[in-house]
Amino acid sequence: MQAAHQEMSQAEFAREMGVSRAAVSQWKSKDILRDDAFTRPGKTGKVIFRVAVDQVRRNRDVGQSMGNGIATRTTGADAKPAVAASREPVPKEQPSLQMQDAPPGEPIPAASSEPIAPKPDTVEDQLKRAKLEEQLRRNRIQASDEALRQGMLMSADDARDQMARISGMMLQIFEGALPDFAAAMAAKFDVPQRDVLHLLRAEFKKVRKTAAMKERARADGAKKELTTSVELDA
Repeated sequence: MQAAHQEMSQAEFAREMGVSRAAVSQWKSKDILRDDAFTRPGKTGKVIFRVAVDQVRRNRDVGQSMGNGIATRTTGADAKPAVAASREPVPKEQPSLQMQDAPPGEPIPAASSEPIAPKPDTVEDQLKRAKLEEQLRRNRIQASDEALRQGMLMSADDARDQMARISGMMLQIFEGALPDFAAAMAAKFDVPQRDVLHLLRAEFKKVRKTAAMKERARADGAKKELTTSVELDA
């Protein structure tokens, strides 16, 4: 008797699918299993196996697929549950019959070198990969948003604006201190403060102009888009 045509209890359905009884309850609460998959209204009674398998295959999202085991049976009644398969004992490797039956002195035939045909890529496999890629992309976006809120990331334009503001503020502080420098030098060397201040301001303008030209040339030769590597917990 094949399970595909059975009406079975929810516990038996969980065993057939290779998941826990709690997973079936979650499928009911998240509307992955609908009313028409049960023999009684309100998702009670026995499970109609074929209808329930089709609904799980169509409605289960990638997050639950990964949580309950991506090998959960959704492709038909002839497949074995992942849990049951994992409990089967692994047979010990037996020596080849060719090695046992080969008479002494005769060469042992070499094993076949024909390549094994790859498993065909089904539509269900493609859908699972697409859902997995979508979920991973969502995780990356959420991690980037969280890092931005925590101050780990900022836009390159904001960074340039902040650095320009800091540089301008430092220049203003240094230029505003020139009268104090001139007063100290005038008292030290007994020269007019006005002459010292005029000289300091002239030299400061030369230095600032030269530095601005070098920085402009460096910025023109560098890439405008700056990137950095940040580890995100996706």
